[in-house]
Amino acid sequence: MTHTARDIMSRNIIIVKEDTSINDLIRIFVEHKISCVPVVNDKEKLVGIATKTDVLGYFLDIDLHISVKEALRDVLEYGAEQSDREEPPEKEMNVGAIMTPDPITAHEDTPVETLARTMIENNIHRLIIMGNGTITGIVSTLDILYHVAGVEKKERKK
Repeated sequence: MTHTARDIMSRNIIIVKEDTSINDLIRIFVEHKISCVPVVNDKEKLVGIATKTDVLGYFLDIDLHISVKEALRDVLEYGAEQSDREEPPEKEMNVGAIMTPDPITAHEDTPVETLARTMIENNIHRLIIMGNGTITGIVSTLDILYHVAGVEKKERKK
């Protein structure tokens, strides 16, 4: 039997809107012990994914969607340009400013092997799972590892 995203995905997904504050996002991550959330617009359409790594990049003032080499160069150049400034420039304080736009998604019927391959090929750790045009779950690399190890969802430690 081929297992699919439906078999291994986390189902009780917390979704945030683009205008959710960074502070509220951090609170959600801590209170719910999660590391990512799908981001929707006012029409409830998926527009992005926000992760703890995105929050870290925001506070470190680096773009985590570029290479480490580019990021270090940018940080050094920024520091040199800003050495005369007394205060850092104001930054937007909402999820829309830090999220990864247009996240890669998969359907509930996607085989686990395809999910894993998609994550490897795109260097990502989570896939938002869609069904009937709506967000129905998230599959993480940890979900796939549990599956490969033969550990059922109900047996997992919380």
